[in-house]
Amino acid sequence: MTQYREILRLTALGLSQRNIMQSINVSQKTVVKVQRRAKELNLSWPLDESLTDSELGKM
Repeated sequence: MTQYREILRLTALGLSQRNIMQSINVSQKTVVKVQRRAKELNLSWPLDESLTDSELGKM
């Protein structure tokens, strides 16, 4: 399962895409896709606690 929350958290901390990829073992394509979609939806960290991982995956 894609670690959407962790990608967004690490992005908010200022980690590079490469560092995010290496720290949670995902592809660059996944990191870019999640970051791009979060920007389109105006999502920022911290996320609303009512937003579930399942809902994040559907966005």
